[in-house]
Amino acid sequence: MVEPAVRAAVVRVAVPGAALVAVTFGLARYGYGLLLPDMRAELGVGPDAGGVIASGSYASYLVATAAVVWLTGRFGARVPLGLAAVAATAGMVLIARATGVVGLAVGVALAGTAAGLAFPPYADVIERAVPPRARPGVLSAVSSGTGWGVAVAGPIAIVAGEHWRTAWLLFAGLAAVAGAAAVLAAPRGRATGAAPPVRISPSWLVCPRSRPLLVAAALVGAGSSVWWTFGVDALVAAGLGEDRARAAFALCGAAGVLASGSGALAARLGLRRVHVLGCVALAGALALLGLAPGDTTVALLAAAAFGVTYNGVIAAQGLWSAEVFRSRPSAGLAAVNTALTIGTITGPAAAGLTVRAFGHPVAMVAAAGLVALAVTQAPPRPARS
Repeated sequence: MVEPAVRAAVVRVAVPGAALVAVTFGLARYGYGLLLPDMRAELGVGPDAGGVIASGSYASYLVATAAVVWLTGRFGARVPLGLAAVAATAGMVLIARATGVVGLAVGVALAGTAAGLAFPPYADVIERAVPPRARPGVLSAVSSGTGWGVAVAGPIAIVAGEHWRTAWLLFAGLAAVAGAAAVLAAPRGRATGAAPPVRISPSWLVCPRSRPLLVAAALVGAGSSVWWTFGVDALVAAGLGEDRARAAFALCGAAGVLASGSGALAARLGLRRVHVLGCVALAGALALLGLAPGDTTVALLAAAAFGVTYNGVIAAQGLWSAEVFRSRPSAGLAAVNTALTIGTITGPAAAGLTVRAFGHPVAMVAAAGLVALAVTQAPPRPARS
């Protein structure tokens, strides 16, 4: 039976953490792809411009990920968490008020910084506030917030229909509430005896132990970002209809919540096996979305598989990061997010050009190939006693 003190610590960290990840990733970051069909029609955003805007969001995320290491080390978790809430809220309000491509790009870029600021501090928060045996589960629960956010965003988009500006304003309101809760629940100040801020330099970032992790993160980021940017657009283009396409997107998010059990699964099967199987399943889901996007049943099954495996792989890489960068968990998680983002910057821009030249199916199958390559990069086998 879980002790009351342990349960209280888990709830105090996991619930507001998952909520903040939900609004910064599931809404501020991935809401763009969900609402792209309507925004594209009204604002005149072509596939190539849509891909460049998405890549700009990931580039701003990369900048924020680099800054969050210093912010967390200097001020503690509350400051970056508060900045994440402000960026998500303000960015989504700007998107709602956009009248052209430039205004949309600015709002999307600002909203993109929120995700980079929100997740890495939780490595330190969990280290300070959660008993050791509960930490893997709490980290998985926080990272699964992306699924909750996507699951909430889908129905809102369906109800809003062509009124995509209203959807963005609702997203902004949710971000403000979740951000306030996360800041109030986070520990005050820096941890006692906390290490000085780590500067992410090439020599610190890349070493024999971290190289497979960073390469795998970049490949998963490049492949998965194609679905987050063009998934709904691809299903609509295949004749699925906007409501069913958004329902598939929402199902993707709801299924992603199942990845909150990744910590327990890794403890049972081993981190290496969970990561490899997750990458294989994720690549398969992307391939299905490319090969049979017009079949409703296949689209729903593939979207659900994508949701649970994507969040499972991200959680597994977070646990892997905690082993590789044991001395500074938040800096290590930021390093992994940096590698993930390098992939996500290139993915949408390249996919936009591919969509224009060859269509959505080819872009999805190519994305599946990138994720499949991540299988070659896996956590080391456990040492034999």
